[in-house]
Amino acid sequence: MANGSGPINLTGLTLTDFGLILTGTISANVGLIITGGVAIVDGFSGITGPTSFGSGGSSFTKSGSGDMVGISGFFDRLVVPQGYISGAPLSDSMIFNNATFASLGVTPGTYEWTWGTGLPNQNFTLIIGGAGVPDGGSTVSLLGCALIGMAALRRRLGC
Repeated sequence: MANGSGPINLTGLTLTDFGLILTGTISANVGLIITGGVAIVDGFSGITGPTSFGSGGSSFTKSGSGDMVGISGFFDRLVVPQGYISGAPLSDSMIFNNATFASLGVTPGTYEWTWGTGLPNQNFTLIIGGAGVPDGGSTVSLLGCALIGMAALRRRLGC
């Protein structure tokens, strides 16, 4: 399970497109993570950061709710709900059933994307596998007990 909340500062990003996102997704091989419920989103370019955080292809969540938020270094995109006002609070979640770090193809570690001039909330940090998180390939229902932060938008992935 992944949960997140907090604001994002869009200063320094360029609005490039919008579209319909159908479900939460994680694609480690293209540095993509999208959480939340079905939504029309605005896509922004201008981020820098990892283009991957593992070798796994697309894994879709069982369910997601709240604000759609996502990032991909490979595609140079940050997505937020269409019409999002910079600095407004966001909250979302997604659930993977019977998934492990190995089955999702993610590599434990800390990954950070940034943009802008260093103002508050101009980063997205993904921490996979916090201290003491077992991943024996069995029942971590997850991205388990890890943290995702988007700027001040911290994502906690719990078992």
